[in-house]
Amino acid sequence: MFEIFVKNLVLYGYHGVNPEEKKEGQDFLFNVQVKVKKDSFKGEDNIENTVNYSQIIDTIKNVNKNNKFDLLETFAEKISGEIFKISSLIKEVKVKIEKIKPPINENLESVGVSYKLKRDTATEDISDSNFKASNKLKKSEKYNSIYLSLGTNIGNRFENLKNAINAINSTKIFQILKISSIYETEPMYVSDQENFYNIVILAKVLADLNPFVIFGYLKGIEYLMGRKKQKIKNGPRIIDIDILSIDEITLESDLLILPHPKLKERNFVLIPLLEIAPAYNIGDTSLSSYIAKKKFPEKVKKINQIL
Repeated sequence: MFEIFVKNLVLYGYHGVNPEEKKEGQDFLFNVQVKVKKDSFKGEDNIENTVNYSQIIDTIKNVNKNNKFDLLETFAEKISGEIFKISSLIKEVKVKIEKIKPPINENLESVGVSYKLKRDTATEDISDSNFKASNKLKKSEKYNSIYLSLGTNIGNRFENLKNAINAINSTKIFQILKISSIYETEPMYVSDQENFYNIVILAKVLADLNPFVIFGYLKGIEYLMGRKKQKIKNGPRIIDIDILSIDEITLESDLLILPHPKLKERNFVLIPLLEIAPAYNIGDTSLSSYIAKKKFPEKVKKINQIL
């Protein structure tokens, strides 16, 4: 496997938690390593068989120029994701970002973060071609079952869920089979906020569409509905769409883990899931037995409104 690298690229940017960092800016040092799925070129001296490092540099410059991030962690994650879009040949991206002159009164050379993103072997392509290749669910095509969890606690919660369902249908890659009742639930992680409306959806999704692409569709819906970057993790949100599971697919990456890693602890997901999928198992335990055994303290109340 070949590794392409960009070493010690210095760009001026406006990133940081402190207001003066976004106003005055500072120099940032970038080091990027990109692994491509090639064991040998065997005399094929063609740029199409690899990744052009100029594209990598341009990608870094564009992300730096068009954004102002509070966290270097978010900055590095964004750059990694954008680099992956360059080519399906990319297997792994490692991004290191440093503040050369950080606003810290200490004798140090730099501070920064390092972030690694791998493309899972079961989900090879994250290219735009995947979006164009599957506009409809045809009877002749293979599909997987996908469970989605939707939640909202800002504004008109009923309308938010309704709009999200319509948006999911409009993508034309999903065919919704079942929708649970609406459940009003107490906030689980941050208690000082309004109660949520939650539902779970069972749908069909094209089998040849990889989970990262599906994830991208759903994040796009959240963005279009007005979801903004949260100042408080697990705080209020106009819409939240999580992939609970896709058939028997297991996946672990920095962007997506399947089945959902917090499914087992979320009563506000398990109760509506039980309604539409009573045969669903948590490991070797039936869903109903699992819920009864756990005795969750959070209240989950069914709402007499039909979507």
